[in-house]
Amino acid sequence: MKSEELETKKVDKNNSDKEFNVDNVYRITERLAFPRLIGSEGEKKAKEIVVDEFQNVGNIPIYRDTFKTSFYNWILIRFIFLITGSVLILLALSTYISPFLTLVVFVFAIYISFKALGISVSTKIKLFRNEANNYETENIYTILKSTKSYAKVIFIGHWDSKSQSFPTSTRIIIFLVSVFGSLILMIIYFILSILSIIINFNIPILNSILLDLSIIIAIIGAINYFNKTGNESPGAYDNAAAVGVLIELARYYKMNPINNIDLLFLSTSSEELNLGGAVHFIQKYKEQFAKNSTYFINLDLIGGHELIRLISSYGIPRKVSSKKLNKLFLESGKELDIKLKDIYAPTGAWSDYMPIVNEGFEACWLGSQPGLKFVHTKNDNMDLISKEGLKNILLLCIDVVKKLENEYN
Repeated sequence: MKSEELETKKVDKNNSDKEFNVDNVYRITERLAFPRLIGSEGEKKAKEIVVDEFQNVGNIPIYRDTFKTSFYNWILIRFIFLITGSVLILLALSTYISPFLTLVVFVFAIYISFKALGISVSTKIKLFRNEANNYETENIYTILKSTKSYAKVIFIGHWDSKSQSFPTSTRIIIFLVSVFGSLILMIIYFILSILSIIINFNIPILNSILLDLSIIIAIIGAINYFNKTGNESPGAYDNAAAVGVLIELARYYKMNPINNIDLLFLSTSSEELNLGGAVHFIQKYKEQFAKNSTYFINLDLIGGHELIRLISSYGIPRKVSSKKLNKLFLESGKELDIKLKDIYAPTGAWSDYMPIVNEGFEACWLGSQPGLKFVHTKNDNMDLISKEGLKNILLLCIDVVKKLENEYN
């Protein structure tokens, strides 16, 4: 496929002579917007499109890094809320028997809860013993070396997609209610058991209310069991637009090389299953990156025309990603007059930057509104993508790289 002639757009709002092409980003997004779940025919087609678009950049190295992945984590997550819900009900029933038993069950419940939350930041890809249930896939990336190589910036955007029975917004609500509801109830049970041991505190009506609440929370969590993974989402917003942006950034920086920072443009696979591409990449190459001079910019759920979200912290307990990158993006948002807000994502939403942050690297996550209620559904299509939204992501990324480049002068 030959590269089409590129219509150029201004990089910033200050008459810069550097240029990028929003139409090219939109075209790549549209070309990639079809179901492409790992293991499907769409996956094979998507890989070749990503490689083809990197080739269109012209005269750059293209790396195809294969690894194995599976549905293990998502199957586990579907079942784990059944387990935690059962433990919560067991905790409620234990209050009718003995406060000492309640304490024992409490410790077990806490262990199960944090084990479940830890899945999202795991630095291992879980595979099935039966190899037939595992899949071979690949990360696709290119590297633009600078003359001095004082630092590295790595852009990430996953190319795989999936559908689920519930949209992401519904899944997040289920996770938040289940996780926070369970933690609050467990703390209450712990306090009541201590009081019962010390002063023989016992109010039967309170135990009954707490049991009812525990059953309700357990039922809400159990709904996630029916959130099955499929291959019906075109995945324009999640995450074809990000692939278009990072390939256009590669083209832009090939035209406008910088002196101090090496740039790597990484299109990961298996993000939708177990953050597999990011896990594989950081485990394989982490020794090659200095933690004080390597910056990961993760693009996921982008292209909407409304507010851009900078996910600056995540998880329970709360984990801050990169104070430096977050600060630079917020500064760039103000300078470019782009609506940008930092938010906290406690649970229910995962992205490729999490295992990277977990390894101690500087990383941030850019997303945008609207679209969350359409993610992982048939409605995640080009209707969610706007050229204005794509342009704003490009503006922000280029401006932050410029700030980092200036730091190393």
